[in-house]
Amino acid sequence: MNSHRIIGIIRHYTRKAREEIYNAGLLIFKAAAIESYLDDIGACVDELIKNAVKANYKHLLIVDALQRQFQSQYKDKSDEQIKEYIKDILKDKIKFDTLATIVLKKEDIGIKVREVLNQEGTFLMIKNKAYEEKRALSIDEIELIKKLRLFVALQNKLKEYDIRIILKIELRDDFIYIEITNTAPIISQDLQRIYSKREEYKKYKLAGREYEFFINNIDTSDSGFGLGYAKIDSYLYNLGIDAEKAVTVISINNTTAMLSIPVDILKNK
Repeated sequence: MNSHRIIGIIRHYTRKAREEIYNAGLLIFKAAAIESYLDDIGACVDELIKNAVKANYKHLLIVDALQRQFQSQYKDKSDEQIKEYIKDILKDKIKFDTLATIVLKKEDIGIKVREVLNQEGTFLMIKNKAYEEKRALSIDEIELIKKLRLFVALQNKLKEYDIRIILKIELRDDFIYIEITNTAPIISQDLQRIYSKREEYKKYKLAGREYEFFINNIDTSDSGFGLGYAKIDSYLYNLGIDAEKAVTVISINNTTAMLSIPVDILKNK
């Protein structure tokens, strides 16, 4: 089986971006002769991309809170000096993790995450409508986007801190490897929540009470971290794939979620 590889950067998860990802995936799934499973695996990829978007917003809101904290603490420092100081902190995972934990105790970042996701929803609706109608954005639509202040501010910060979502899809050695990397670290407590939700889901699954897990986890007040991964595990188990082996999350300075899809298992279903 020849190796096939596709890499792309997701700036906004619009309908256009989704179609491009779908078409790229279709080439690889066709090469592996399992294209009938593209929609199932695509649902998992969709969940991982949405998780990455959410995690990046949360990261930037924490950075923003730190910036405000340091500005009030060190009045003799310029905005530029404080930004450089924060960029140094971001290189030190333990230091950033510690400060982020303090910020999360002081501020309800979850409310702001929901606010920016709602604003992003409006932005995507405008972009998707123009895309479907094969036209550029109207002046009214551009003005409407400008009013999505938190969303626009965080989009500027994404550029400032060079935070991107990178998608790789590769067919190699009878596996399809799908990697979604966001170039911002996930804080330890969110990573732990992913692990614990997956573990909790597995216990319910083994006990044959899978539905109870999802009923008990309807509340997403923690911005839903971890729940998306349990949904992915559920999808994979239903396809006959061992989710524990198939899904890996690694975070140092970047955060990478990897799906390893065994082609043979799907071919023999």
